[in-house]
Amino acid sequence: MAMVPRFVRMVLVGAVVLGVLLAAAPASAVVGLVDGARPGGYRPEPWRTWVQEEWTAPAGRYCTFPLQVRVVTQNVRVRVVARYPDDTVRREEFAGPLVVDFVNGDTGRTARRDAGGSGAADYRPDGTWSRYTIVGPAGFGFRPGDHHPRGYYLLDGLHVIAFDADGTRRLTVAVGEQENVCLALGD
Repeated sequence: MAMVPRFVRMVLVGAVVLGVLLAAAPASAVVGLVDGARPGGYRPEPWRTWVQEEWTAPAGRYCTFPLQVRVVTQNVRVRVVARYPDDTVRREEFAGPLVVDFVNGDTGRTARRDAGGSGAADYRPDGTWSRYTIVGPAGFGFRPGDHHPRGYYLLDGLHVIAFDADGTRRLTVAVGEQENVCLALGD
């Protein structure tokens, strides 16, 4: 896929995702999605602004050095698309442009990346994450003890991360590119 232009690749990934979702959904759910409603008549809530905060991970969490993420530009939105019967959030969607600088906290070496893909976060009734689906590019970190090599990755394409009840992370679907930015910064 490296020779396929990014826009074409994303259209192809989106078509595959939509095909899988529609093939697995009952006919009544497909009709609801076509008219803008979710199965059972639920409609997504309005989009609202979401702010990506800058952060620093300590040495050893993702990289051998402290990893800093500095926001260059952003216009990210979020909306709730499903709730549990007690009104807690079951699923949120994120979308919008985001450009960040990944910084090696020891050396100052910087790598600027587009992380403005889209995603859907699925939550358990207690509010902990159960799954995160990315149609990238988007960043995501794996720590020691997770079921994926440690690093902070820029994931481009379709990627699904599952969260065990203890918070352990595993990459369950990986279609597209995975760049470990720790390596780009000197790991």
